[in-house]
Amino acid sequence: MTLKRYKQIIFLISGLTLIVSVLTISIYWEERGKSNVEVVFLDVGQGDSVLIKTKYNQQILIDGGPDAAVLGRLGRHLPFYDRDLDMVIATHPDADHIAGLVDVLKRYSVGLVLQPGLTHSTGINQALQDEIGKKSITERTVAGRQIYDLGDNLWLDVLYPDMSFAGQDLEDTNMASIVAKLTDGEIDYLFTGDAPVAVEDKLAANNRSLVRSEVLKIGHHGSKTSSSDVWLDAVAPAAAVIQVGKDNNYGHPSLTILNRLKKSQIPVLRTDELGDITLASDGEFVELK
Repeated sequence: MTLKRYKQIIFLISGLTLIVSVLTISIYWEERGKSNVEVVFLDVGQGDSVLIKTKYNQQILIDGGPDAAVLGRLGRHLPFYDRDLDMVIATHPDADHIAGLVDVLKRYSVGLVLQPGLTHSTGINQALQDEIGKKSITERTVAGRQIYDLGDNLWLDVLYPDMSFAGQDLEDTNMASIVAKLTDGEIDYLFTGDAPVAVEDKLAANNRSLVRSEVLKIGHHGSKTSSSDVWLDAVAPAAAVIQVGKDNNYGHPSLTILNRLKKSQIPVLRTDELGDITLASDGEFVELK
């Protein structure tokens, strides 16, 4: 090897090292400087998936959509080297909520999985349970209120189910759908899965102040089975998010629900129109990024 060629190689290696160092420092300071909570409603087509990134660096995924598309979406919002999720919530065992979670569990290290405990006899649900067992992930069934302290003035409040559905194979799995609220100081985000009106009415009747939130994830993709007038009045959201696939076969969101939201003067954000929807809060205000 000539001396000139040797110097060229050394120069190239030095340059690459500098670039890597700069990128590493940039990522480090970006992570250190993060003071907001980000809630990303992922555009996974006709299904639900929500990524929560806290100011204390926890990462929570609620549902995974109908297929592996969730992996690409996560890749847009998490650094390439980050393969850790502190918590995964499988709201209920319908394929449009959990099918993508099978792929997520294969590629990410997960600290805890929350489920309603239904024994829904489908191949997708069995595949999810197999993956949880294969990787020995800690699993917790929701059969009553659970509160997770995420840091100063930040917590996740799992409001429903308020009874045990463990071991049951419900015909209507939506009746066991996990409902959770993320509180960041004065800002609340309410995630409802596919919870129907019967569950909404129960939550609203038990403690209206507990469900009041600035941001509401509309239940069941905007279907008429959710989002009653009583519920919208109880939650009184400043904005509503509908996770729905473009030109889906179910007619979601329902025109009835859209008109109801319009009548209540609640602004609507839709993944089929906007793609991924990122909301950021600092404990006092929330904004669309």
